[in-house]
Amino acid sequence: MDNQNLSPANVMDARMNIIAWNEAYCALNGNLAVMSERERNLVWMTFTSPRFRYLKGDQWELHARRIVANFHAGYARHIDDPWWTGQFEALSQASREFREFWDSHEVLDAMDAPKTLHCPNLGILNFDLVSFHYLNDSNLTVSIHVPHPDGTVDKMQQLLMDYRSQHSEELESSSRV
Repeated sequence: MDNQNLSPANVMDARMNIIAWNEAYCALNGNLAVMSERERNLVWMTFTSPRFRYLKGDQWELHARRIVANFHAGYARHIDDPWWTGQFEALSQASREFREFWDSHEVLDAMDAPKTLHCPNLGILNFDLVSFHYLNDSNLTVSIHVPHPDGTVDKMQQLLMDYRSQHSEELESSSRV
């Protein structure tokens, strides 16, 4: 994934926990290494992270409905797994919108598609999203956001430079303490 360079990429398990990511993904979504396991769950992130919601902009609701539909399908397959029940209850408490979308029982396909994200300091970022199941484990989904050559590539280079600069300052600060 690190070889994706300017393409934010992640790997999720069947519970939509983000279990691997590259630097470009962190530059957009924040340093996942310092987040709790719950905060690294895509469903949780979708409904509780103001940063993630801002990034999605006017595409947030469609994204959120797709995520709930995927979560709904996973929960149905793992009805006896207490993790799914606990996550459902926590999400229901944390977000009125999650509960509203859940109660609608919509089924939406998650598809590869163009994505537009809103970056507070760089403006609009356009990507093509490519997702696939890992060949050796169909419970893992790999997602890669491929930046468009409309200026998004240059913006991703700037975002990565800014992220690296900030991240190196954080490392230096923590080593001095």
